[in-house]
Amino acid sequence: MKTKRYSLLKCNWVVCFVFFISLLLSFKNSFAEQGKIRVLFVGNSLTYVNDLPKMISQIAQSRNFVMENDMYAPGGYKLSQHALDPVLKDKINHSKWDFVVLQEQSQLPAFSKEQVSREVYPYAETLSQLIKQSNSKTRVVFYMTMALKDGDQENIKIFPELATYEGMQKKINPSYIQMAQQNQGILVPVGVVWQKVRSDKPELELYADDRHPSLIGTYLTACVFYSILFHDSPIGISYPSQIDEGTANYLQRITEQTVKSQSWDWL
Repeated sequence: MKTKRYSLLKCNWVVCFVFFISLLLSFKNSFAEQGKIRVLFVGNSLTYVNDLPKMISQIAQSRNFVMENDMYAPGGYKLSQHALDPVLKDKINHSKWDFVVLQEQSQLPAFSKEQVSREVYPYAETLSQLIKQSNSKTRVVFYMTMALKDGDQENIKIFPELATYEGMQKKINPSYIQMAQQNQGILVPVGVVWQKVRSDKPELELYADDRHPSLIGTYLTACVFYSILFHDSPIGISYPSQIDEGTANYLQRITEQTVKSQSWDWL
């Protein structure tokens, strides 16, 4: 990865959440201040494609931080499967993690409120409780994912609002907000930042296929994670040699501007 140097929304009715997220973003992470954190990433291919944890770790290293990490991300896994998986339970219990990142399957959070309440929220709570029981100081982190590139075409007969990327992202966001609120977790608003980039610079190809990130997409995701986990500006961080300097600088700037905004136009 090369190193290069690098300084964005409206208030909506979710006042209590804006206050909640503002508190999280103003929180100075004591682990990051010491220069080293330990993170377990729990998800599926949206986490393992392009090795997101490794990229975040490399970015941190460019700022003289250390992020030790492990990843458990079987392809297509849902939180409901993770909640019953003894391998994951062992990973949670046998290390003192500073953060455990939870990422749901890409489509589920966009389904109806009733289905999400039945198939997503209970397992986010089960995993959060398991993490806290293992170590009360571990912070639970929710990776708000990006919508499918062209919406969820598989399910538009059941959920017509998912026919477009924008419609699907609009459904995903509040599901992750709810998970973070219910479990006193930290939210990493990857989906919000991706939506901003897609609107601002549609020529940038964030996707490798209909749902998985390209290298640029993973780098953008890593910028958002770095900003939240280390409570540090992404401007000037390292970037992969395959990404040109102008693109990297833009992604760093858009991340900082969006993450720092106190009122995100999410819904």
